[in-house]
Amino acid sequence: MKEYEPLLVSRVSQLTHVLGSQQGEFDMSVFLNYFTYGGGSELLRDGDQCDIWHTMEQGWPAATFLSHVPWLGLYFAHLPVVSASVASLLSYCREFTLRRIRHGAVRKDVFHYLSNEDQPEKASPPVQQLVDDGVLAIVAGADTTSSALSSLFFSLVTHPGAYDRLQAEVDRFYPQGENTGDTKHHRDMHYLTAVINETLRLYPPAPSGSQRQVPHRSQGMTLGPYFIPAGTALFLHPYSMHRDPRNFSPSTTEFWPERWLIAAGREKLASGAEVPGFVHNEAAFLPFSHGPANCVGKQLAMQEMRTVVCTVLQRMKVRARPGWDKREYEEGFLDFFVTKRPMLPVTVRPRHQ
Repeated sequence: MKEYEPLLVSRVSQLTHVLGSQQGEFDMSVFLNYFTYGGGSELLRDGDQCDIWHTMEQGWPAATFLSHVPWLGLYFAHLPVVSASVASLLSYCREFTLRRIRHGAVRKDVFHYLSNEDQPEKASPPVQQLVDDGVLAIVAGADTTSSALSSLFFSLVTHPGAYDRLQAEVDRFYPQGENTGDTKHHRDMHYLTAVINETLRLYPPAPSGSQRQVPHRSQGMTLGPYFIPAGTALFLHPYSMHRDPRNFSPSTTEFWPERWLIAAGREKLASGAEVPGFVHNEAAFLPFSHGPANCVGKQLAMQEMRTVVCTVLQRMKVRARPGWDKREYEEGFLDFFVTKRPMLPVTVRPRHQ
């Protein structure tokens, strides 16, 4: 995490500069995609000249389908309509990974450890293994964080009360001139954490979660009242669990960050009374999956989101396009393991001249 901080600060500063230079209405999600992609690229500076995001988006539907029936992969690889998009994505990731292997590490990033560069006495893993890891890092690392940031700013610009409250917290901890790249205040910014958690509850970047399988040579297992036979593949679906009133209530499908403060005992109703029918089951909150195969990049993603939000809100005001129907975002939030999002049309202006 410490190794990433200088790079993160530099890229967040670059992001806010690019956002501040936009004239009139623009799609904020595009620049959030460019920001999170990273990996030695300069999309924020040069734009997507190689059509990277289009390549990834084209490969998602087929890759998602095949992840459910991997035994069909050998056959579907011969169907051009399926194989072309997946092959394009894999080819790009392979080229990117091989270039990274040739050039070596300039910092101790995740790939530094995946390729055993921290242990020069050990042989590097097989190239195909590194390519597989590269695909995962590019898609799961970049797209999930940009999805979360897009949904977060969507939630803020469509809920002015939450925006103003978070703005006040940012101004308290990071007034004008304060270095937003310094993470020392993050743990004390409870409303910021609540906003992030509430965004991830309503719009988890991997809505279906990740597939699990009961070991073939086992006696099966019991989940609650259900017996799961050996060899069975299954999902725990975060999107459905997060929007189940048995887990989160009231205002189950509404953006209400205060629920996290109430659950933590940091806030009560103005009357001091209890919230009628309040349910908050954090065991059902799974945006980063769970267990030993959970998201390896969770802490980095949280730090990225906190730094971006603090920097953007310190320096500018973000507003949704007047007259924009916010239902377009929810209707266009599509699940292909990672999400495909619609436009987020906004305008920005500087807070301090």
